[in-house]
Amino acid sequence: MEVWKRLQSVGTLRADLRHVESNFLASHEWMARQMHQRLRVRPPRDSLPVWAWYQWQSEGRKKPDLRSSGHLPKGERGVRIKFERDDRLVLLSDFELWHYVLNYWYLPQSEVDGESFESELSEQGLSFYATKPLPLPYHQRIEKSWERIFDMEWAVEGLAAPKAEKVIQATLWELRIKDVKSCEEFISR
Repeated sequence: MEVWKRLQSVGTLRADLRHVESNFLASHEWMARQMHQRLRVRPPRDSLPVWAWYQWQSEGRKKPDLRSSGHLPKGERGVRIKFERDDRLVLLSDFELWHYVLNYWYLPQSEVDGESFESELSEQGLSFYATKPLPLPYHQRIEKSWERIFDMEWAVEGLAAPKAEKVIQATLWELRIKDVKSCEEFISR
């Protein structure tokens, strides 16, 4: 509710660094760099992404079901905002695969690729589970692997769902009140 009220009073909503958990800051900064690179839109100074759902569960269930739990702490009041932004100002990514970025895991192209990368690290006495960040060549490979989260057509059984079944998140630099089409208040379950 606080965010909705701020959007109504200020007219623009941008991410607030104070609401990013410190252990996820590097991931959010990586996404900000990806947005800057891929959208080619200069962000407001020191901006982090604003997060939204593009496809909550599948093509058939795009908007979040407010009867489901987990949107906010139980009993907290919230607002589901429907908005439209120019596609050139929004970066889509696979929410399930985003967890590889959040956890500093290598996102393999296949099971064999994942095993090979872990073996290579093991031979060097390294592990992306234990060492963060890894030395440069490995760190760069891990970050490069994360770019797969932006390929909505990429699907590998047991790893990446087909586009129609993906949970897709959207990141943007700001939400403007004039982009809002509707809003619906709810109490989280």
